[in-house]
Amino acid sequence: MSTPTPENEKTLADGTQLPSGLTDQTNYLPRRKIISVFLACASVDVVGLLDETMIAVSLTIIGSELNAGTQVSWIATSYFLTSTACQMLYGRLSDIWSRKTVLFALMFIFFIGNLGSAVANTFVQLVVFRAIAGAGGGGLPTMAQVIVSDVVSLRERGKYQGILGISVAFANGVGPVIGGLFSQHTTWRWIFRLTMPMTAFSAAMVWFFMPLKPTKGNWRRKLALIDYLGAFLVLSGSGLIILSLTWAGSVYPWNSKHVLVTLLLGIATSIAFIIWEWKGPKFPLLPLHIFREPVVVGAAITQWINGFLTMVQVFYLPTFYQTTYAYSPVKSGLLLLPLTIVQTFTSTASGALVTWKGRYRELILSGWAMWAIGLGLLATLDESSGLSKQIGYSILTGVGVGQTFQPSLVAVQGALDRKDMATVTAMRSFVRNLGGSLGLAITGTIVNNILSSYLSTLNLDEDTRKFILDRPSLSHTLHPDIYREVVRGYHKGFRLVFIILAGLAVFSFITAFFLMRHRDLDRPDDKKLKEEGKVYVARLKAKKATTPDPKTADLEEV
Repeated sequence: MSTPTPENEKTLADGTQLPSGLTDQTNYLPRRKIISVFLACASVDVVGLLDETMIAVSLTIIGSELNAGTQVSWIATSYFLTSTACQMLYGRLSDIWSRKTVLFALMFIFFIGNLGSAVANTFVQLVVFRAIAGAGGGGLPTMAQVIVSDVVSLRERGKYQGILGISVAFANGVGPVIGGLFSQHTTWRWIFRLTMPMTAFSAAMVWFFMPLKPTKGNWRRKLALIDYLGAFLVLSGSGLIILSLTWAGSVYPWNSKHVLVTLLLGIATSIAFIIWEWKGPKFPLLPLHIFREPVVVGAAITQWINGFLTMVQVFYLPTFYQTTYAYSPVKSGLLLLPLTIVQTFTSTASGALVTWKGRYRELILSGWAMWAIGLGLLATLDESSGLSKQIGYSILTGVGVGQTFQPSLVAVQGALDRKDMATVTAMRSFVRNLGGSLGLAITGTIVNNILSSYLSTLNLDEDTRKFILDRPSLSHTLHPDIYREVVRGYHKGFRLVFIILAGLAVFSFITAFFLMRHRDLDRPDDKKLKEEGKVYVARLKAKKATTPDPKTADLEEV
């Protein structure tokens, strides 16, 4: 005799219990509908990621124009700060309000942030509006991943998420080139102007091509389910930690009270967040029971490092090329293309292999090994290294990115019940973005500290030193002897950065080897859910062709 289901819970198709207040949004669609949803998700991915990568190659130019060279990393850090802190909220909000409603809200916030960035007149204004854009734009790729996971079975997700990785690689490859063209030939403000019509186009795609399930319940009940204190604590904790690391060495000494007090407050607030999530809310932003699975722990650690490495590569490889080889913004952006092209191929191929063979572990391990080798080789580059080495070493890192990102999503979703899918996907994005945010802050600190220390050994006046630190893109206008020393200073900083990144990749390989064991990707209810998806689409078509029937009101699209 089966155990009665509690009145406040609902049994899902996989036998797990869905708490009261949440709606099961699993909806395995027919292939034709999957393609339309997939294209809409790809457009959302592209607009969110293009915004990040277009500005990466333009940081030095923006910093020079706004006289903020030593603080220029805050343009990127402010975006990733808010996008990181809000990641946990995206998953749970989409459980409560529906994927479509949350996606529209995120695109609106993203649009407003970029509108403000396009008209900003000061560095502070730009940082504030980038933070607003991050609160919306940071959730776009996460929601695209959640939606694809709603409409495709676990084993098939490898293929579709792998193909979705093409949009990621496209944005990473084309974004720096477009950003370089805008900043070099017109103005960097066009970076933000371009994203506004693209956001409107993506919103139209979502509206017309996503037949997603709605959620039930009135808006008051839904508002009551949100973990407001958890959102405040995670925003405060991550913000304070990143702020302390950004200050350290560039604004205040590492052992100053400003850095230490801010860092300790951030750690204490983060601990308070964990305790609150453990004991406080009915629907926590981060349900701690998911960490009982070793695969989830391994994915959290390796994706934190994945975000760290990826963001440093996207934002600082162009800067490395500009400062070490005096390449233009366009050329330095073009040098990211080999990395992203290989990333595209390996991401798609690894996703197809996951679907074909039903395995992900070997792909993840080999990806981390290749990434570590590529980063180690990048550390050997100097002023005399040719293009062949620059491109070849980047290709190896591209293999690592492609094989470690998408397969890990399938791994972490396959380790948990379906009811935890959105929250664990958001958690993975959170730790990845947190790694990226910290990576940007720490890398900027390392490079600036080493360059400043190196310049202090030269007989330069204070005005020249300040010019070099505040306007790095104009360093080549200095006397050739001084410029040669500046290049050496930058090279020392970036060499240490690449060594640290290679060490982190090795650590990820070890972590994945011991924690990310393989799990079966085939689930017994897949066939049943696919049939239900066909029925849902058929009823939705019939409803649109006839007068609305109260009995099918639950099919109303959100």
